[in-house]
Amino acid sequence: MSNCVKHYDPEKIWPTILTEIANGASLAATLRTPGMPSYALAKLHLRSDPELREAYNQAVQDRAAFLAEELIELADTPIPEDLDPASRSAWVQHLRVRLDTRKWIASRVYRQVYGDRVDVSVNHTQISITKALEAANQRVGQVLEIEDNTLRA
Repeated sequence: MSNCVKHYDPEKIWPTILTEIANGASLAATLRTPGMPSYALAKLHLRSDPELREAYNQAVQDRAAFLAEELIELADTPIPEDLDPASRSAWVQHLRVRLDTRKWIASRVYRQVYGDRVDVSVNHTQISITKALEAANQRVGQVLEIEDNTLRA
């Protein structure tokens, strides 16, 4: 169920929304908080206000950095000792999902810092087919000359 607020002051609510996003929350989760606008209304504001959209994009990048920082903490989290083998396995799997989700978000949103490095550089070398054929003919001529000398000897 949506907590749709038809009349609200964007200047008062958006700083809170942007702070929550920068601190790791999703827009949808933040908007489920009482007193927040509906998701559709928030998206309408983002589409219609370029400054707000820029601030939102910055908050999303900040969230990616926040989630990347969390990866360190999650990776260093010790496995609780009091778990039975099945619970231990479930706990590790849950942690893996949390890690993978954060890695994926960070690598997609903040690609230049956390994304995979892909080198697509191309070294353009022009090849002359005529020169290549001339060189091949010279080598064939040398081989034939060596064979001819061998047969005469």
